[in-house]
Amino acid sequence: MAYQPKTHEYTSAEGGNHYTFQTVLPSVWAKIEDKITDKGGKMLLSVAMPEILEKVVVTPSGLKLDDFESWAELEEVTMAAYKFQRQGK
Repeated sequence: MAYQPKTHEYTSAEGGNHYTFQTVLPSVWAKIEDKITDKGGKMLLSVAMPEILEKVVVTPSGLKLDDFESWAELEEVTMAAYKFQRQGK
C-alpha cells in the first residue's frame, strides 16, 4: 500500500485567512518530531513553527513566521497543521 498524502483546507479564526495543509511521509515526520522537541519531549516553538510552515502548510507556499500579522494567528495555524499531520483530520 503506497502512501497517499491527505490535504485539508483551513480558515483561521484569528485572521480569516485560508491555508491548505498536506501530510508528509511518516519517515519525514519522524525526523521533524525529533528535530522540534527537546530531551524532555517539549515542543520547541522556534524550531517547530518554521518546520510546520515549510513542510505541512502548502498554500500559501513559502510562509515565514514574520508573514503573520499576529502571534495568535501564527500559533493557531501552526498548531492546527501539527494536529492535522498527527491525526490526519
